[in-house]
Amino acid sequence: MNTLGSNGIAKAWIHGTQSGYAEGAILKRAEPTLNENNQIRSREKVFASLPQVERGVSKILGGDPKGNNFLYTNGKCVILRNIDNPAIADIYTEHAHQVVVAKYAPSGFYIASGDVSGKLRIWDTTQKEHLLKYEYQPFAGKIKDIAWTEDSKRIAVVGEGREKFGAVFLWDSGSSVGEITGHNKVINSVDIKQSRPYRLATGSDDNCAAFFEGPPFKFKFTIGDHSRFVNCVRFSPDGNRFATASADGQIYIYDGKTGEKICALGESKAHDGGIYAISWSPDSTHLLSASGDKTSKVWDVGVNSVVSTFPMGSSVLDQQLGCLWQKDHLLSISLSGYINYLDKNNPSKPLRVIKGHSKSIQCLTVHKNGGKSYIYSGSHDGHINIL
Repeated sequence: MNTLGSNGIAKAWIHGTQSGYAEGAILKRAEPTLNENNQIRSREKVFASLPQVERGVSKILGGDPKGNNFLYTNGKCVILRNIDNPAIADIYTEHAHQVVVAKYAPSGFYIASGDVSGKLRIWDTTQKEHLLKYEYQPFAGKIKDIAWTEDSKRIAVVGEGREKFGAVFLWDSGSSVGEITGHNKVINSVDIKQSRPYRLATGSDDNCAAFFEGPPFKFKFTIGDHSRFVNCVRFSPDGNRFATASADGQIYIYDGKTGEKICALGESKAHDGGIYAISWSPDSTHLLSASGDKTSKVWDVGVNSVVSTFPMGSSVLDQQLGCLWQKDHLLSISLSGYINYLDKNNPSKPLRVIKGHSKSIQCLTVHKNGGKSYIYSGSHDGHINIL
């Protein structure tokens, strides 16, 4: 039996047998149960959906501190995929509203995920049940980004709150450890320096970034170098620098401790279109950027030069909305929802492109050909996939 999901996830079930793991995209293997005829009924595999994307809006890819997985959201789900073999996947489905962002704690034991209602759920990653540890409502409105301190004890959350646009608090009690102020519009991005003394940076629709010291975190000053929305802010892993990326096509680099400006990447402009995401290399020397100009780029920050430019195509759907640098993997997300594994040795062609559905699946059938069974699925946006 096959079932359809409104979030683009197709599930294949087996009746009357308890088979092992099948080749393909396995999301969750449920414990066997008995149906009404006393037959063993077990879910064999789930074909994970692509990220749910929106034109002109950043899409966050969450990295695994242990380097094994990456994660993203679609509908009410958080999807975790093995970065070496993305066919191996898992899913978290406990949000009541659309999930926008999910981030691993630096310990790797928990994930914090935030939805459009302002609910933040912190849940276990070590058990298949993904038990809920804590749930908070830091503000009433869409959560757009999440950041943890390196000891996994403090969380910063930003977004579209009504009375405030951000909050920072202890993960196990919800007690405030500072205030996120200094902006007069929606905050799109937040990050925390992963070493003491702690620093926090934010980016907003008011065209500004802001710099904080703590804990308790206190507003120090506004950074007004950008001329359009600030879509992403990220500290380097070593904490020495942080970068801001904007819809104006510029990336600025700042000192991680003082907030003093160091340089603008590419001098005049880093990209010909808006920049939606940036991600540092593990050694803090390079930066990956994703842009609406349909390219991703790798920058050598120390010498302020482009190392590689990845042209992703000429269609609107080739706009780049998200990126992640994890170990040796460089990932980007296209407006099509496709996940691209970028090749530093051959920038003109990705190593692999992960395709699938990102919209609700409307029809599904199984067809046997040459002794093999194939699943044909059709989604709301007119795409047909053969699994």
